[in-house]
Amino acid sequence: MNTDQVSSKVREKKTAILCLTENGLRLAEKLAGFFPDSTVYMPCRLAGAAPTSPDNKYGRVYVSNWTNAWAEAFKNNTALICIMAVGIVVRSLADLMVSKFTDPAVVVMDEKGEYVISLLSGHLGGANQLARAAAGITGGQAVITTASDVEQKTAVDLVAQEIDAVVEPWQRIKTFNRYLIEGQAINLYSPWPWLKIPAGFCWQGGEGYLFYQGLYSYTAARAAEAADKILEPAVIISPWKIKMDNNRQWVQLRPRNLAVGMGCRRNVSSNEVMQALEYVMEQFSLDIDCVKKLATIDLKAQEPALLDVAARLGKPFLSFNANEIRSLDGTYEPSAWVKEKIGVGGVCEPAAQLAAGRGITLAPKQKIGAVTISVAMEKSWWWDWDLANVT
Repeated sequence: MNTDQVSSKVREKKTAILCLTENGLRLAEKLAGFFPDSTVYMPCRLAGAAPTSPDNKYGRVYVSNWTNAWAEAFKNNTALICIMAVGIVVRSLADLMVSKFTDPAVVVMDEKGEYVISLLSGHLGGANQLARAAAGITGGQAVITTASDVEQKTAVDLVAQEIDAVVEPWQRIKTFNRYLIEGQAINLYSPWPWLKIPAGFCWQGGEGYLFYQGLYSYTAARAAEAADKILEPAVIISPWKIKMDNNRQWVQLRPRNLAVGMGCRRNVSSNEVMQALEYVMEQFSLDIDCVKKLATIDLKAQEPALLDVAARLGKPFLSFNANEIRSLDGTYEPSAWVKEKIGVGGVCEPAAQLAAGRGITLAPKQKIGAVTISVAMEKSWWWDWDLANVT
């Protein structure tokens, strides 16, 4: 198997590979070659057996205290591959596990790589995918025990993972997955026709469009009107936050596909920018957890407040030059004052559009004090239509 056969999502994981024996170390070295961001944890006694070749670029940790090593590996990685007995792993991780939404993927295999077990965070963490990929590398058999996979049904949390979405309320996922396993159809509402509807889901897009007609006119009244026509149980995929009624069998998936354009006066505080962003997201019923990237014009790329907000959110911060900004002239309402000061008709709205790959503007320019904010939604790979046809 070559690295091209290991999916990019799996290869991009920050992976800890833990082994206890010399045979396990040899397998760990083989696996590390397929995971660019990997670290091999081994007992100190195996230090002499570890290769020194410059071709082996993975990190190495020589372990004297395994309790500390497990805690470090679990906290600092998005995936763990454990070459040892399942019982050792279960006992070692028992006090470290928190939630299926935050715990890393954990895969366990024997030192021959014959059986590769998805142990923890099979869906959202990607352990099932990782087990299949690792088995492909070792020539072994992936062991997957999640019921939806056994029944060949696409679990709700796997749909969320595929489209990189926030789940609300996440507590209902178990119930919805049970519906799928037991053969009850889940109604799917989305503004985007899907390339392929997952097995067990029933497309109800016609009613779903009530959420999306008129991108600038989303209102509570419109949501209430649509809610009365939603068939249950329902998975609602939407960029907007929809008030979830505890008496309704709904789960909402909000894709992380929003780009925020920002402009500001010089020396504005980062708190002002953050408060402005939070205000706009609230006013347009958008979820700040769905922000994928932030952007501005290159003249503002070193503005401390904007850099700080991007750092706080942990998101990429992009900048575009004046020519790139001008390429969107005529698609937004320009400002004569901004044009006079920096030579372009606007900053936040074209910056958001460019960061979103010329996507759909959900929040046009909003001026809050010394800050301007705009939000655009990028086109995602799973859409089945062209942005040019969305108005």
